[in-house]
Amino acid sequence: MEGIPEKVEACLTDYIKHIEKQLPRDLLVGVYLYGSISLGAFDEEKSDIDFITLLKRDLTKEEGKCVKSIHQSLNVNSLGQRMDGMYLSIDHIGKTNGELSPYFYCSDGKVKKGHWDINAVTWWMLENNGIKVQGKRISDLSIRSKWNHVVENMKFNVDTYWLNKAKHKIMFVFDDMVEFCVLTLSRILSTLEVKKILTKVEALKIVKEILPQRWHLLLEEGWRLRHNPKSTSLYQSRVKRAVECRKFIFFVYQFCHDCYFDDVREMKKGWENNI
Repeated sequence: MEGIPEKVEACLTDYIKHIEKQLPRDLLVGVYLYGSISLGAFDEEKSDIDFITLLKRDLTKEEGKCVKSIHQSLNVNSLGQRMDGMYLSIDHIGKTNGELSPYFYCSDGKVKKGHWDINAVTWWMLENNGIKVQGKRISDLSIRSKWNHVVENMKFNVDTYWLNKAKHKIMFVFDDMVEFCVLTLSRILSTLEVKKILTKVEALKIVKEILPQRWHLLLEEGWRLRHNPKSTSLYQSRVKRAVECRKFIFFVYQFCHDCYFDDVREMKKGWENNI
């Protein structure tokens, strides 16, 4: 499988064997990869295997049980435990969670039914960077993703998801949340700046070039947590670092509205004073 690390390829080969054995033969349309692995930035220690398994129709309840069994078998392998993906009908292509009824998905090796990581960014990455593991070619899927929908998704992330996260002071004390905050917001900024979805490493480099020196220490801390988490923190205080993270969220919000989003709004009064 071109572009797929050897260990991941072995895991996916095992996955395909299970799928072909336990699900009806004519049900599968294809299995596809997106995310870090499709950008050539897969980290065998940290990265998830982001996948979409397309089907000719929705899975039945019994077939959902088969999928749970498949992932339980794969979980004996550490990479199998990091398979994160969705089981979608072919008529779901291009649609987002708000348009879809609950579907089966796998997160951290556990299969559930509900809504998960399906949005404009998912479809854009699949169409432009995706890797076919099995089945139809991606070009034959007629995804037709739109960049303005990607921007709308980024706006939702900044305006809703991250502003809500900023209300919680305690969570930013922890290393994993600091890394997640810095790298994800950097990816959002770099995506809006260069109109392309980059790896997290590439995103950090771009953002360091476009943001004031004021934020460089926090960006370097995000880099440290990603690449050398056991090294000494660049901050003497976890509390001070947590405050910086929350201030960074507010800064990114305003920066995005000033530079990338059509409507410029003031930050909600009182939030920043409550940091």
